[in-house]
Amino acid sequence: MIPQKATILCIYEILKTYSDENHILSAEKIREKLKKLYDIDMERRAIYRNIDALRSIGIEIEGYQENREGYYLVDRLFELSEIRLLCDAVASSEMIEEEAGKQIIRRLIDTQSIFQGRMLQKTLFIKPERNPQSRQLFYTIDILNVAINQGCKVSARLMELGLAHTRTEKENSPIVFSPYATVWADGYYYVLAKEENTDDISHLRIDLLQDIVLLERGADMLCGGLNPIQYAREFILLKGERKERFEIECSRALWQSLAQAFGEEAEVLREDGGRISVKILAIPSSMRSWVLSHLNSCEVTGPKSFREEIQQIVMEAYQAYTSIRTNNH
Repeated sequence: MIPQKATILCIYEILKTYSDENHILSAEKIREKLKKLYDIDMERRAIYRNIDALRSIGIEIEGYQENREGYYLVDRLFELSEIRLLCDAVASSEMIEEEAGKQIIRRLIDTQSIFQGRMLQKTLFIKPERNPQSRQLFYTIDILNVAINQGCKVSARLMELGLAHTRTEKENSPIVFSPYATVWADGYYYVLAKEENTDDISHLRIDLLQDIVLLERGADMLCGGLNPIQYAREFILLKGERKERFEIECSRALWQSLAQAFGEEAEVLREDGGRISVKILAIPSSMRSWVLSHLNSCEVTGPKSFREEIQQIVMEAYQAYTSIRTNNH
């Protein structure tokens, strides 16, 4: 038997689950659902009073005065579009196991009405082929956050990816370090930290840390502080490199690839028939990878030193492949 004082929560749950702007509940419909779902008999005047009480604490509920039909819950934790975006992010994440992802998505969908939930469930979520990380990753993040908040050091085994796609322990493992911040960058979680007996800040991939232990030792103090966003941009996204200006000529058909890779940092200088000349602001490693991936369709025109670097790479690759052919014959 549900206590009388709890009936207001039952009405809230009915509105949350069964009402939205396209599915409005009359007072009579609410009475029917109270009886069917909770075995509660409630007169209409009591329903009106409970809805007024919910409104009094800031819950937005539209009623007869606004629509002449009945009640529906306006105030939700997330908009439908926000839930769709969050579901997509969870489903596509390489860091979340499929079963765990389904549970998170189910809880997100439950913040909407059942009718909106059915709309969301018609969207197909395709997982990437890469193996997602287990819940151990989130446990490690929790321990790191505790250490950061309490100012403690941690110890952990430092792993690397072996040739058989298994994790093997690195030679300098285990390590003790002072964690300062966790960041998500370039598709991975990192911890910004300083290893014991070193002076420099570094970043460690959290999914490659195992057997993490919170230590009863205070973290090393930082001289000058740390800006996690600036560090992540400079040393993770830009890999410690400085952006430089490059110029290439390529087929106009490659513009979509350039725009996706470099965004507004790529600027068309001129177009001549099916060819374009493009100025690009990028870090050298990214520019090098893009040029080598489109070697037969583009030509580096500047700077001269970068053009010569590409020539050297191509020549060395040619010699290596020629040597293999010779040896095989």
